[in-house]
Amino acid sequence: MLFLVFGAIKAFGQNKSYDYCYVKGNGVWVYSIADKKDYLILNPRSASDVAISPDGKSVAYTVISVKGDRTLGIMDLNTKNKKTLKTGSQNCFGPVWSPDGNYIAYNVFDNKKSNWQVAIIKVSGNTSPQILTAQMLQCMMPTWSVDSKAVAVQDMQNVYIIDLTGNLTSTYKISELNKDWGPSSADRFIITNNRIAFSSEENDPVKGVDEPPTAIFIYDLATKSTLRLSPKGYYAWGLVVKGNKLLFNMEKFRSSIPNIYSVDTDGHNLKMLFSNARDISTKN
Repeated sequence: MLFLVFGAIKAFGQNKSYDYCYVKGNGVWVYSIADKKDYLILNPRSASDVAISPDGKSVAYTVISVKGDRTLGIMDLNTKNKKTLKTGSQNCFGPVWSPDGNYIAYNVFDNKKSNWQVAIIKVSGNTSPQILTAQMLQCMMPTWSVDSKAVAVQDMQNVYIIDLTGNLTSTYKISELNKDWGPSSADRFIITNNRIAFSSEENDPVKGVDEPPTAIFIYDLATKSTLRLSPKGYYAWGLVVKGNKLLFNMEKFRSSIPNIYSVDTDGHNLKMLFSNARDISTKN
């Protein structure tokens, strides 16, 4: 477990890179492995879905206005300067950086279809956003391929791989990945090393709870087998991938205290990384 020493935002150095970003208590924090410290950067009441950039020098996040509008912003962790991305929408959320740092994918509400779609936008320049899932009724919760050339999305029935021109290249039935239950609209599917890592509801009923708990899984595309990585007796969600490890939120049944854990893709070495924290993101 990492032992944290609290720091203030004024302690930021110039051209400094941070390793993790997460929500803890009443704040959004970034953590430096070199410093063994975390630093408060944002108030989660006005910012959510915070994602650290691949180089660890910026964070993207959902900006929540007092009227409830949702737009996307980026904060430079060294200068503390903020900018709003020109998405052209007042109802978009969940920014996800491409591994090369050039694009952000996100969820956006399509007023014409009255459904959710996935768009990408370049981080620099004045280019317009592009709806990747225009050919579909609805899709949500994007993740990137490791080469930044494709995005995975889901519609609670299938996982679709779409290239940056909007062409559908692959489809996977979610019922084949998890035969017991299915995902919610908040679950992500991440393609990594010929596997699909994902969170999904599981047939593990909890007395007194209407909905089944969410667990972390990995599906092997070659063997067509699924391995559960989070233990029974816990809720697990908010998955991200770093190398050969999966990072995610997890809390015990009937507990309201989440912690951040990591586990190897083979299910070994389950460890707590940060206590009383959630919604991890990590640099490359």
